[in-house]
Amino acid sequence: MKKDYRISDFRDFIKQIMFQTAGVEEEEKKSRPTVFTLTDSQIIDETFLEDISSILNTGEIPNLMLSEDKDKIINELREVV
Repeated sequence: MKKDYRISDFRDFIKQIMFQTAGVEEEEKKSRPTVFTLTDSQIIDETFLEDISSILNTGEIPNLMLSEDKDKIINELREVV
């Protein structure tokens, strides 16, 4: 995190983690275990907590992925599935 870290930076980071966890960004196309740690001093905006709560409750952040992102996940993992 940096001094001018914004919610858009946070959401881009979460999207990148989701791609890696799904195996989209990996050469071997398999998911890998991921741990996400966030301390109270890193919570710059309460929207961070709302997004984490959404992930824990529903498994996604509303409007995080564009349709192109969803298509990328589906197409990249089609052979594996």
